[in-house]
Amino acid sequence: MKLLGLNKARSNLHFFRDLETNEIADHERFTPIIAEARNRFNLFRILGQNYAEWKSYVDSLLNAKTTHDGDEMLQLDRLLLNYLTCAYTIQEHFKVSFQRRFRKDQAKQKEYSDFINGLCKVSWPFAFFLDFRGHVQHCGLGIGEFHREVNATSVIVAITHDATKLVAENNTWLRSKLTGKEGKLELVTLLEEFHGRMLQHYAGYVAKTFFPELFSAAEFYNRLTEEVRRADPDFRMFFHSKELDMKTEGDKQTRNLHLKLVPNDVFAELGIVVTKKN
Repeated sequence: MKLLGLNKARSNLHFFRDLETNEIADHERFTPIIAEARNRFNLFRILGQNYAEWKSYVDSLLNAKTTHDGDEMLQLDRLLLNYLTCAYTIQEHFKVSFQRRFRKDQAKQKEYSDFINGLCKVSWPFAFFLDFRGHVQHCGLGIGEFHREVNATSVIVAITHDATKLVAENNTWLRSKLTGKEGKLELVTLLEEFHGRMLQHYAGYVAKTFFPELFSAAEFYNRLTEEVRRADPDFRMFFHSKELDMKTEGDKQTRNLHLKLVPNDVFAELGIVVTKKN
């Protein structure tokens, strides 16, 4: 099996070397782990796509050329509901998985609760959206007020909810401790931080808990990717599973490739952000 770099845009291909025996063994060891993780972490990729749709629509409202069609509130509510439903699904999925895996380990059970409580303490938006999801499910849709003003030099968009109204409609804000004195809540800004916390801190905790081997896998594939990209920063790293199959007809040479798709950035391809500090 060989290490290969491919830049499709420039039709640039380069075989670097044969993989060492221990590298092939590591690849075979990591492959089923990454496959299982990818299946579980697809939830985060769906969350990312939901957020991208929300952000794209919000950005379109900031474009002066976007025409007003009267359905802006409906679309914002739909996109926010899709996002919050997916975020809740992720948390329920891994909370139940955690309970099943560590059902006889009270210390581990407490560790998960402490992690969520700690994240709520350092990030009020994270705490707020954990509570807000319940409000949207039981009390009312998520967008309280929408305002858009277009003039000759600027576009002003406000997507908010009023804390006083939220507390009046629902007095259960266990994590965020919403009092009603917070005034207008800027939902776009708050959701941006919540999303970052979900993809980095929450996903990082899940990765460490359920798939600790991913960190070794990431280092392994990153090292090989860096080796390939030293030759061309735009190379994608592949493994080539057979000997090079080349045919020459006159002055034309063709190559039959047997590319094996392997991760270049394990965590990014799982749809999450993980650093050493996670």
